[in-house]
Amino acid sequence: MKKFLLLIITLLFLNCSSESAIIGIQPYGKINQPVLDSITSILKRTYHTEIVVLNGKKLPEKAFVNIKSPRYRADSLLIELSKSRPDSIGFILGITSKDISTTKRGSDGNIKKPKSKYTDWGVFGLGYKPGTSCIISTFRLRNVKTDLFISRVQKISVHEIGHNLGLDHCETEKCVMQDAVETISTVDSEGFKLCEKCYRKI
Repeated sequence: MKKFLLLIITLLFLNCSSESAIIGIQPYGKINQPVLDSITSILKRTYHTEIVVLNGKKLPEKAFVNIKSPRYRADSLLIELSKSRPDSIGFILGITSKDISTTKRGSDGNIKKPKSKYTDWGVFGLGYKPGTSCIISTFRLRNVKTDLFISRVQKISVHEIGHNLGLDHCETEKCVMQDAVETISTVDSEGFKLCEKCYRKI
């Protein structure tokens, strides 16, 4: 009887752990199916968990800004994603084709200079560290061959979920958690995988 109860408790624990690890993909607007499929495959392969693609929805109007150009504030989208995340999903990754931005700050917490450049800074993606939500944009990844575009989307998706799991930027060459350092060329040169040091942390 004791062994039976222990088995039930173990199964319940594994079920809860697996459920909390599910990653949801939230499309904002129309996102091509091959792009969603590519994100699903790389996240499943990297984090060994179930991936669920949610029904698409519109970007929230309250996240829209037009400071330097029409954009959506990534930090506002992270809040919206966290609030709308289904209880059955542990982490949620939003994806949009619209430009997104955030305020870039230095290590002292102040806006980097010149403020005119960094107050509304366009980004590839943003994720809470640690947290349950992240957002990526294809806006700055396009106008290249399909294979390169897909690889960029995959790398940034893995990177932002890594931040959700508590990973910092990594200095290991080719690690997908390398800092983009304000250029897409860094993303193109990095690998698709987490280095051993980052894997151990999660």
